[in-house]
Amino acid sequence: MRNMRKLVSVLLVAMLLITTVAAAGITASAAGGTLASYYKTNPDSKFGKQATITVDGSASDWSEDMMIARSAAWDVANHYKGAHENSLIDGYALFGAYDSSNLYIGMQYVNTTDTWQNSGDASLMDGGKMGNIPLMLALSVDPSSTGMTGKVGTGKGIWDIDVNFETHVDHLFYFSAQPGQGNPAMFTAADSSGNSDYDAHCKLFTSAGITYKLADTNICSEIWGLDYSEDPDDVYDDAANWVDFKTFKGKKGVHDTKYDTFYEMAIPLSALGIDANYIATNGIGAMMLGTRGQSGMDCVPFDGTAMLDNALGSYGSDSSTSHEKDDVDVITAPLARIGAQGSTPIPTTPTTPTTPATPTTPTQPTAPNPGVTTADVNVTSNYFGSSSVTDLKVGDTFTATYTLNANMGVSSAQWSLSYDSSALKLLTSGSALCPSGGTVNAEGNPVYGNFTNAQNPFSFSGGKTFVQAEFQVLKAGATNVALTVEELNLSYKSGNNLYIGSVVENSQLQNITSQSGFGSAKVSGTSTAETGSIVEDGITVNAKSNFFKTASATFDADTDQVTVAYRLQSNMGVVNTQWSLRYDTSKLRYSSVSMPKATGAYFDQPATGVVTGNFTSLNMVSYSTMDDFAVITFDVIGSGETDVTLNVMNLALGYKSGSQVTEGYLVDNGTVKNLKNTTGFTNLSYSTESKVYAEDVMLGDVNGDGRVNVYDATALQRYLAEYTTLSADRLRAADVIRDGKVNVNDLTQIQRYCAYFINSF
Repeated sequence: MRNMRKLVSVLLVAMLLITTVAAAGITASAAGGTLASYYKTNPDSKFGKQATITVDGSASDWSEDMMIARSAAWDVANHYKGAHENSLIDGYALFGAYDSSNLYIGMQYVNTTDTWQNSGDASLMDGGKMGNIPLMLALSVDPSSTGMTGKVGTGKGIWDIDVNFETHVDHLFYFSAQPGQGNPAMFTAADSSGNSDYDAHCKLFTSAGITYKLADTNICSEIWGLDYSEDPDDVYDDAANWVDFKTFKGKKGVHDTKYDTFYEMAIPLSALGIDANYIATNGIGAMMLGTRGQSGMDCVPFDGTAMLDNALGSYGSDSSTSHEKDDVDVITAPLARIGAQGSTPIPTTPTTPTTPATPTTPTQPTAPNPGVTTADVNVTSNYFGSSSVTDLKVGDTFTATYTLNANMGVSSAQWSLSYDSSALKLLTSGSALCPSGGTVNAEGNPVYGNFTNAQNPFSFSGGKTFVQAEFQVLKAGATNVALTVEELNLSYKSGNNLYIGSVVENSQLQNITSQSGFGSAKVSGTSTAETGSIVEDGITVNAKSNFFKTASATFDADTDQVTVAYRLQSNMGVVNTQWSLRYDTSKLRYSSVSMPKATGAYFDQPATGVVTGNFTSLNMVSYSTMDDFAVITFDVIGSGETDVTLNVMNLALGYKSGSQVTEGYLVDNGTVKNLKNTTGFTNLSYSTESKVYAEDVMLGDVNGDGRVNVYDATALQRYLAEYTTLSADRLRAADVIRDGKVNVNDLTQIQRYCAYFINSF
């Protein structure tokens, strides 16, 4: 079918070139078929402007009326395979202008993946920016000249990039996405076949007077793109999941244009052998292209076949990424025009409206009853009761929330959430579905979730969200969202005994108050359905202590874990200590505890919301520089403000005289003493601090692909050898020893982990 599409399109282009159809306001097409209406070439008869642009990296001289082509956001191969990669290549819009001296080209690239992933992860590494990868600009100045192939005489692609041209181009510009890197150059045809060379037909930008710079911005008032797609053919479908990323709110919020990049370039007309009158009279064609690996990844105007025909295949060097990185792209899509339309109009189909309306969010197929134009949703459950939301339009969002209220801890639960995938699209994923904690599998429909912790049960006192899910309406009519609670158990401790009572067992409701020990249990559930998105509150954690200084930090709702570190510096060693820490179990769930410098420390959880620790060492533990004394990590299960309080009951410092250890209590029975008044301790100096931070990276995952393997060791080796740089998040992931430094010691630990010598960091 793909080859047939290409053949039909090529024949159509040839026929349309003969008929010289008018080009005003066309909808772009590609060799793979007619693209969705969001793709535009010379929209509204715009062919750029006569204007002077200062290439200073600000983009302030550019405006949307200079746009000559628009593609779409998140329509690239990474959407379908390789979303874990950094350096996303996603071209969106092409701009043109000229004056008496220069041709000016503006190139808008976008990175809208911040609407669904965390800053610093995957394609948002390195600030979400493209690395030192080649970008291309193709121009057709004289349609009667020899068309370039994109190759040099040896048959290899220019700069070893396999982008070939059937569409006529006679000037190719290759340059780095990071200005100042490499040797950007302009290539022209060296022989009658259209091949180029690296000699007379290769002019460096510096010798040709070509300049370019970038700005971290987006000058477009709309950013239309695919929010979610499983099929590359969605680029040909107006009914696919198109959204305007300028206003669309994903699970991580609205797109921040700081992740977008605008390039501006000035090309002297003398380098092209033309003047301004030539552009005004004849016009020239233009296309921008982004590359990765050995091939093209995106282009504007968009060529769907060239850029997506192998999106689902595997890259030869890495099966986890797309074959688009090493396939051969043959460009057959027409170029956008700058200046006059020229003697060869841009092909278009006769049915394309002259001036299409600004696209709105496309509607999905309507319900069987054509008279129904809105959606009604019933939110049901075998335990939480029912609610509903009505009169929703296609494209609207609503949130189903199931709230649980229990006066006793919930030790375990298991549930499934089902919905009609043809009528609704689930927008929520991961821990946001079950904010109180647990494991969620949202890969299919139904969605499954569970959690278990009998020793430290989950608190739903006062009513807390059990499950929440935001949906987008895909079609009109009546539909349902159903939560089935399969297991729900309460628990409590009495002495050393643990008692568990069932609220729901095998999806059947139980009378828990009739069960021994649960006569006073009060548990209830309600459901609500409201229009709009999930509103998630953050959490503020205050680290307090009777000895260590106070610290506080606030985290957003996406934060999964928070770590509290109490830190000590002293010119005398620590002989022994005993402490107790308390925390609010309705907002935090204990995950781990350590005293990093104290070998043989002992920890316990004697009661709910309490962690204790102690150690003794006559060799004394040195804290000669400020270092972690006790570090406790929590899972975030609530919102608002909460305290973590460390009560130091005893803290003995000491020094050696010969083999004799002399110790004195700086903290005794919870009271901080003036130990300097004690003989032998008059020279004592010490200080404390506390830190509260989010550990939101996987230790050892240097390349950010969600795994720890030999590729992470290689990435760290390259960083230590100064071949590459790492973002702040990746540096924190590389610091597996947690000493605040990234060096060969961390590399050794990662290699030991990969060789199975150690099981964790």
